[in-house]
Amino acid sequence: MFDAHCDTILKVLNKGDLRKNDFDVSFEKLLTYDKPCQIFAVFNNGNFFVNDILNLINALKDEIDISGVASFCVNAWDIENNPKKISALASIEGVGNTLGLKTDDLQKFYDAGVRILSLTWNNDNFLCGGIKNNNRGITACGEKFLEKMCELNMALDVSHISDVGFWQCTEQENLNICATHSNSRKVCNNNRNLTDDQFKKIVERGGVVGLNTYPPFVRGKESANVNNLICHIEHFFSLGGEKSVCLGADFDGVDYHMTDINSCDKIYVLAEELAKINYTDLQIRGVLCENLMNFYKKMNF
Repeated sequence: MFDAHCDTILKVLNKGDLRKNDFDVSFEKLLTYDKPCQIFAVFNNGNFFVNDILNLINALKDEIDISGVASFCVNAWDIENNPKKISALASIEGVGNTLGLKTDDLQKFYDAGVRILSLTWNNDNFLCGGIKNNNRGITACGEKFLEKMCELNMALDVSHISDVGFWQCTEQENLNICATHSNSRKVCNNNRNLTDDQFKKIVERGGVVGLNTYPPFVRGKESANVNNLICHIEHFFSLGGEKSVCLGADFDGVDYHMTDINSCDKIYVLAEELAKINYTDLQIRGVLCENLMNFYKKMNF
């Protein structure tokens, strides 16, 4: 299993232990799988300075070190050569909310091991408009950030970006693009999900899209199950996305859970249901881990 987005780290640092806890993600739960990989997002709601984010990443690394079962990884080589059972990676969600942020600070995040980040969360900031208002694009400062990201070979997560911002970022030809935790807007009409054209553009650019388990993004209601999630997979596959769909469960960042996949140790339910409806082993492995791994290899992070 290789999942592109969870919000567990802030919960753990406030009141918990990454090794064993009652949250959606723990090392104990991840060990349900053979050699699992998890990207831990540092969510910035506007209260953090650059050093606060760096301290959170260091705290994540400390949790990893003391676990005895995980290693901090940055790229595909790290994952493939990890002697420990779990590979843990870091991303930043809403970097444009960072207090006092400058373009050169991207180098600090890169040096700390971050390879994927989003400019926005749902709200507008000085880099770009968010999907909540959905009427502002990328600012002049945001353009400079994208240029720096291209220089550093970082990937932009477009899961919370405005529609106009999405299309503006695709004008950067060398920019790596992914949506770590978004579903299909055609299947579930929520602005946090991707339009067909957006999904096809991500596929065209060699990116990946992580399936989000949050019921309002799966079914538009507070309740959803694995069959509802599979509807998004089938639609994405019909658009040519067989090699581009991955996991991005958004665990520990949601108010409601699916009835049958409510934590990382229940992802196997998706694999079982896909097998029942004659998805091949290759297709199932692609969704659960290999498509995201291939993205990391292709981007040469």
